[in-house]
Amino acid sequence: MADCILFQPEELLPNTWRHFLTAGPVRLFNPGLLRDGDGWLFAFRVVAIDGLRRIGICRLNAALRPIAGSAVALTDLVRMSPQGSYPEQAHTWFADPRLYRLAGRLFVYWNSGWHEPHNCQFIQELDSATLRPVGEPRELRLRGERQPLEKNWTLFGEGPFFAVYAPMPHRVLSFSPAGEGDIELADIASTDWEGGRLRGSAPPQLVDGRYWSFCHTIESSPEGHRYAAAVYRFATVAPFAPTDAPAGSLALGNPFGERRLHAKLNPAVGEVLYPCGAAHDGTRWLVSHGINDEHCAISILSNDEVARALRPLEQPG
Repeated sequence: MADCILFQPEELLPNTWRHFLTAGPVRLFNPGLLRDGDGWLFAFRVVAIDGLRRIGICRLNAALRPIAGSAVALTDLVRMSPQGSYPEQAHTWFADPRLYRLAGRLFVYWNSGWHEPHNCQFIQELDSATLRPVGEPRELRLRGERQPLEKNWTLFGEGPFFAVYAPMPHRVLSFSPAGEGDIELADIASTDWEGGRLRGSAPPQLVDGRYWSFCHTIESSPEGHRYAAAVYRFATVAPFAPTDAPAGSLALGNPFGERRLHAKLNPAVGEVLYPCGAAHDGTRWLVSHGINDEHCAISILSNDEVARALRPLEQPG
């Protein structure tokens, strides 16, 4: 199993949210990760006793430890556009952050959970120095028909820009982050392949001429639905077809098993390992993930460990 770095709520919470620690159960989980100079940016989901869903962000040093005083109560500072006709839950439910740099600009992604008539996905530009919001959140909108529940579109590319709509089939969208206002995405490719029942999670990473996508699967178990991590690879040019499928689950660190400190947020689940960020530092992989909807973690995996979790796909011709 991978080496696993765990984070305590008191290490990550910004000062304005520290009263959560004495008010009742507080859960921090599903963190995003992004390289930032010699250190890292770390965005995490927060659920306190009031049940609202928040996102905080902080800096980590080169040793992957939180830098004191760097944490920001991000979603307290978000201001939705008054012209946006968003469902009520979109103003109080900020889930599963991912971090991106697009055309040199820093963004955080989140979704608004599961609600009628459909959920929302946003990206918010951040000031690189203060980690505070710049402007208003921008909703990601799919041109044409869309499913009522859509989450986990993972953005990639260095210009032009793309998003994986879903791994199965491997459906890819195109978009531009230029300008302001909502962002429209359009289909450009879809590839059928045999990779298992995969769902999007961490932003794809370009390493050694392929995009590496750390994702998750859901399996039924007597204890409830089990979320496990997996990885696949896909090509760097359209139609961005998968080249390697998961050979099985990716063994992220979890010292808790199915044990929890608090009551389940979702009674239907058992063990939950949920990747939201990935990076390659030249010699190893770092995968940021949640554990059981309660803990933030970074698993450190060797190149061989990740390679063993892949199997090559037979390519046409």
